[in-house]
Amino acid sequence: MIISASEGDGHGDEAVTPLEAAFEERACAQRAGTAVFMEGVSLALLGRVEQLRIRPTNASGTVDDDGHQQVRLVAGDDGPGSTCTCTDSVGGAFCRHAVAVALVATGSAGMADDDEDDEEGSTEDLFADDPVHAAIRVFLSRVPRAELVETLLDAADESEAVADALWEATVAWHGRQHGAV
Repeated sequence: MIISASEGDGHGDEAVTPLEAAFEERACAQRAGTAVFMEGVSLALLGRVEQLRIRPTNASGTVDDDGHQQVRLVAGDDGPGSTCTCTDSVGGAFCRHAVAVALVATGSAGMADDDEDDEEGSTEDLFADDPVHAAIRVFLSRVPRAELVETLLDAADESEAVADALWEATVAWHGRQHGAV
């Protein structure tokens, strides 16, 4: 089954599968929540989705994330559904593994091998502009604080621009701390 979807840009209709329509990246972001969505983006961008099988109304795959998690996505008559072997998906929650499989299966988030994406103004995918920043944001939000501090200090040792930026942020932070007293 193919669905015709118009983006209202005057370029006509684009045919999409029910899976693509149900697991469009903005819908995935809403369903998962920002933090979980970002974690799924990171897994997808890092190439952690394996054994992907895609059909017009469903997809399945394995996500390598501290063990292999089995994910199944379904675009059913009653809406999108997902299952995963991880503990975060208990109760039907849309986990980071489901997000990763959805993004790779639908070619979302700038990961499609589509030559049409070279056109100006085609950066509608959430992370097509800078998938590296998306992956780094997830890393920085999850790394333990002590490791983050060491990573930033090491980066400052390697780059004068990073050192300057950290120093400016440090001075500003101290100013806010003393001004708030």
